[in-house]
Amino acid sequence: MGVEFRILTTADDLEPLPAFEQLVWGGDERVSINMLVAAIIEGGMAIAGFDGDTVVATGFGFPTREAHVLHSHYIGVHHERRNEGLGERLKREQAVWCLANGYTAMRWTFDPLQLPNAHLNLEKLGAYGISYHVNHYGTMGGINGSLPSDRLTVYWDLVGGRPEVDATFDVLVPEVTPQQIATGAPEAMAARLGVRSAMAPRLDDGWIVAGVDRAARRYRLGAPAGWKTHRS
Repeated sequence: MGVEFRILTTADDLEPLPAFEQLVWGGDERVSINMLVAAIIEGGMAIAGFDGDTVVATGFGFPTREAHVLHSHYIGVHHERRNEGLGERLKREQAVWCLANGYTAMRWTFDPLQLPNAHLNLEKLGAYGISYHVNHYGTMGGINGSLPSDRLTVYWDLVGGRPEVDATFDVLVPEVTPQQIATGAPEAMAARLGVRSAMAPRLDDGWIVAGVDRAARRYRLGAPAGWKTHRS
């Protein structure tokens, strides 16, 4: 039958999302149904992929301070349905909805230690990293454990693409397992601090994250054409 994606608008439509969020990420924090409804009324969107009557993937986004940008707060895929391309399909369905509803760009955050997510965001979709946030959401628990919730914000321009870059700089990401992240293992903390120290100062100075080599575990940072240091 395949997976069918549907836009969700009512409280009844949205009823499965908090439980699905718990299933995917664990921890205690979930977006409540009343908050989902309020965000949708104000211009946000929620989407779910259904296999028959079963939810296998979800996404949620809300308006930002910039009228043309939707913040894509999360996408989640059932652990038994990963590696089927559902995350990419969710994002592309969101993009179709955005363009039909007056949004020409999306922003969202992800953990820079998670290179499968980086590959989707930077290579498949063509988004680019614009800012680094230290312990952005505080302690999250669940699959994020007690590790500081550092996040990279990416920007997906749905009409203009990614900027050209001049100089480049590579940031290597030590290999850590999901279990090491969930338990806050020393190896995961060392990886977190290493990526932070290499990436954050350059993004603060106006560089962007222009790509990732998942196999080599390497991000490519670049100075946009015509860039001038913020410190000058």
